Amino acid sequence: MINKAAVGQERFAGTIPHSAGRNPVRDGPFWGIVFGHAMTHWYPSSIYILLPYIVMTHQFSVVQAGFLLTIRSIVNALLVMPIGALTDMTRRKSLLLALSLTMVGLPFLFLGSVESYWLFVLLFIVMGVGNEFWHPASYSTLSALYPSRRGMVFGWHAMASNLGDMLSPVVIGALIAVYPWQDIIVWNFIPGLAFAVFILWILRRLTVDAAVAKGGGGGDGAGSGAGATGHGHAGGMETADGLRDYLRGLKALLSNRPVLLIAVLSGIRAMAQSGIMVLLPLYLAFEIGLDALWVGITVGVLQGGGLVAAPIVGMMSDKKGRRPILMLFMAVTSAMIVIVALIRHEWILIGTIAVLGFFLYAMRPVLQAWAMESTIRKMAGTTTSLLFGIQAAMGAASPVVGSWLAQSYGYTASFYFLAAVILAGNLVMLLIPRNAGTRHEAAAGA
Repeated sequence: MINKAAVGQERFAGTIPHSAGRNPVRDGPFWGIVFGHAMTHWYPSSIYILLPYIVMTHQFSVVQAGFLLTIRSIVNALLVMPIGALTDMTRRKSLLLALSLTMVGLPFLFLGSVESYWLFVLLFIVMGVGNEFWHPASYSTLSALYPSRRGMVFGWHAMASNLGDMLSPVVIGALIAVYPWQDIIVWNFIPGLAFAVFILWILRRLTVDAAVAKGGGGGDGAGSGAGATGHGHAGGMETADGLRDYLRGLKALLSNRPVLLIAVLSGIRAMAQSGIMVLLPLYLAFEIGLDALWVGITVGVLQGGGLVAAPIVGMMSDKKGRRPILMLFMAVTSAMIVIVALIRHEWILIGTIAVLGFFLYAMRPVLQAWAMESTIRKMAGTTTSLLFGIQAAMGAASPVVGSWLAQSYGYTASFYFLAAVILAGNLVMLLIPRNAGTRHEAAAGA
């Protein structure tokens, strides 16, 4: 029997029975998570424009500046799986989301006043740890809340990241033109703290249903008591039984062929993205001859294409299936990269890059939704961590290889390499079993 109190709190309940048929755009928790994601991208993007001022003020070398960003990536890679495990064994995901926003923003209180280089390293480590908390908690929560609309909600979630990446450099750059950068850094902490409080408030009654956390769920209304509504204990870590259950789930995940192959696909897409983000500004400046302003605008146009694409294509994949969308978009992305390498007219090039951004970034929510559908619910956080871990590892390779090709054979060769990489994703797709969790197949078993 369904608990009446649970029904009264269904707006905040993390239960599949209550949320499966709901429209996410009418739910406060959905928008809290979406805009929180924008903030987690706001901070790393603001660092890129603040870093030259930090280097000049403290007379750091270029190597020291690069290490600050590298150490953040290293921390992310080392902690990605432990944080995924913590996420899967914690019912109150809102605490992890608020912790993420607080930790990515907190270093900005001190970056303008510290003198020691190693204190800078420590602050960048804190920022990296905080950023890593967000994705497992957000994706697992959205996946549990809206199982029939994963493509749509992951699309909006991805769009928010593009929004944060676009707005942060513009806003921070405009403020630096008027105020000292040290003041800007301190003020930059405020939006993260505000959003952390907002997340805790709007998700105050939201916990992941105990049945969902243990891989159950179902559509019969089971588990709609206190644990579902958030009136029970706030949660935290599971008991020893929960830990043993998690380890069994982890073993099953690491032998899950579809999930592992989808993670490889995600890594292939990340290789193309990271290679383009490094090589495109250099190509525009040195080969095309654009000035700094137009290089920035053109790279922003790339992000703008992703901003538009993510929610649209996410919803398309809910209706048409993940596999056909991905195969088409990987092929088109490969072709667009080749076209970018051949065009010399500035305005045509900018338009082509916008189209490239549309297809390149549109694949992210589709891959994430497919991975969630192909794993067991209790491992959603760890699955997300696995996805992002492989993305980080594979994405780190393409800038090095692409830069070497550009230096040795020209930028055209490096773009051809990236086009071949993304096209190879369709070959990997052929290895994924046909019954791997597409929307229609998942819906049949829901």
